[in-house]
Amino acid sequence: MGINYFRRDDRDTRFVLFEHMGVDKILTYEPYKDFSADDFKMIVEEALKVCREVVGPTMQDGDREGCKYHEDGSVTVPSSYHEAWRVLAENGWMAVTKSQEFNGQGLPPIVGGLIGEFFTGANMAFMTFPGLAVGNGNLIENFGTAEDKALFVEKMYTGVWGGTMCLTEPDAGSDVGWLRTKATPDPESGDPRIYKIEGTKRFITCGNQNLTENIIHLLLARIQGAPTGTKGISLFIVPKIWVNPDGSLGEPNDVFCAGIEHKMGIHGSSTATLNFGENGRCRGILLGEPNSGMAKMFQMMNEARIGCGIQALGIAASAYDAARFYARERVQGPLFTNRAGGRVPIIQHEDVRLMLMNMKAGTEAMRAFVAKLLYLADVGEHDSDPEERRKAAQRVELLTPLVKAYLSDFGYLLTREAIQLMGGVGYCSEFPAEQYARDIKIVSIWEGTSYIQSLDLVGRKLGIAGGTVFQEWIQEVMAFSGKNKEDTDLVKDFKLLFKAAQATGDIAMKYMQYFQEGKMSLIPLSSVRFLECFAETVMAHLMLEQALIAREKLKEVDAGSADGFFYRGKLETAKFFCRNILTNVFARYTAIQQEDTSPVDIPEGAF
Repeated sequence: MGINYFRRDDRDTRFVLFEHMGVDKILTYEPYKDFSADDFKMIVEEALKVCREVVGPTMQDGDREGCKYHEDGSVTVPSSYHEAWRVLAENGWMAVTKSQEFNGQGLPPIVGGLIGEFFTGANMAFMTFPGLAVGNGNLIENFGTAEDKALFVEKMYTGVWGGTMCLTEPDAGSDVGWLRTKATPDPESGDPRIYKIEGTKRFITCGNQNLTENIIHLLLARIQGAPTGTKGISLFIVPKIWVNPDGSLGEPNDVFCAGIEHKMGIHGSSTATLNFGENGRCRGILLGEPNSGMAKMFQMMNEARIGCGIQALGIAASAYDAARFYARERVQGPLFTNRAGGRVPIIQHEDVRLMLMNMKAGTEAMRAFVAKLLYLADVGEHDSDPEERRKAAQRVELLTPLVKAYLSDFGYLLTREAIQLMGGVGYCSEFPAEQYARDIKIVSIWEGTSYIQSLDLVGRKLGIAGGTVFQEWIQEVMAFSGKNKEDTDLVKDFKLLFKAAQATGDIAMKYMQYFQEGKMSLIPLSSVRFLECFAETVMAHLMLEQALIAREKLKEVDAGSADGFFYRGKLETAKFFCRNILTNVFARYTAIQQEDTSPVDIPEGAF
């Protein structure tokens, strides 16, 4: 077993859950009436214990051993994964937010997301296996027939069977509409929902493994004669081993793993090429109506996009943990302000403290953003007021591209910071920072790159309800900053927030101008920067909310106690975020104002 580097504590998680967001409102919703705040506290503590004792120890050796491909198409995962899988499956840690009817825990998304941070921070590669199994099961629960649900869902929620999401093909990546996998009715089956499947899927995360007795692939294919493009795509349940009507396993379903990728990171997660129907014997069950595949898959993709934000948070926070513990122990050089003094732990050096604050502020803002989005998701689904449900659901739709794209990019930068702080050892595999950097990078590529997310934001999400959802957010931030503009401790920060919201709103208005004036290339040239401005403004708002709460809490505790240090840290961290990270909004805003088209004006031959 490798070295266990997982050293997370749950203090900020508890602050976000119980002091910032609060769970009182959520506990009034019907699905959670049997839970209490104390239940959530216990679950958070137990999740952290499992991550420390079971999942964390698998990270390093999982990376070094990796997944192994064999000539018969089988794939073996790192040996330590089997015991971790057993513990998670037997104790209900896989489908924590899913329906209790199928043996999920039924927790609110905000609780599931925050403990999901622990699990991915302990070993992201390992957690891809339960993540996909549960995501697939949820899609079948939502769109499958009663028979489909009975056959598949509980076994996927409880770790008996695994799952994959099969979209990408060798010639169709983000442009899914060009896929070639085909489905033809199977007259021999006697069931009009059963089709024969033929095609190849590539870059399929967890495409083959030896953790479970079966793998349930959710596969996009085009039924012969269907329209071209995404409108003609259908979604199929394709088991690796056919499942009989009584739930028993039948014969192999002509799904062959042709190989796994050799990747920069997540070595313990098998990224496979899968051939379906090489021998004409692969069958799939149509999930829902024909030609509705993309609409259904988008539900899973949106959940996966939020999941990417959680993964980025988990790894970035673990990188911060590694850096801060190292900084306390590593002794090196005298202080800049006392060159004649002795050597000191590097946590006392100004530049190291600057890097630590960047990681601390960044990860805490990421955590707040994830929690806010998941809190809104629950309000949007369960609140008794239809207007509250509508507003919350629309806000989730608006903010999801930000959580996916910004957090995945920002998390990588924070992980890079951890390597830099640790110096030479940060670059070596003796310490975990270099693995965190390798593992986290895939998150910005999965489920649509940051550019794709930014076009979704500009092209679709800004226009929700005629643009009123975005405008309501702008007004909310400006009202909050205006109300607190004379705050003695945070006057600079509220002014920066107000100006950042103004700049973000102004960029959004410019897009209307670009459309009207035919300056279309300026939109893709600036959309990622706009998304980043938007995200940082959202996060600064949340951090200042936390600062106000922490200041009140400080009055109730001993300044020298652990809580005293925590709340004082909150105040300083919010200031740092606004004065050092939020200020990036103004640099981007200045760049966008230049309306520079040099990237498209330069001759292609000049590259």
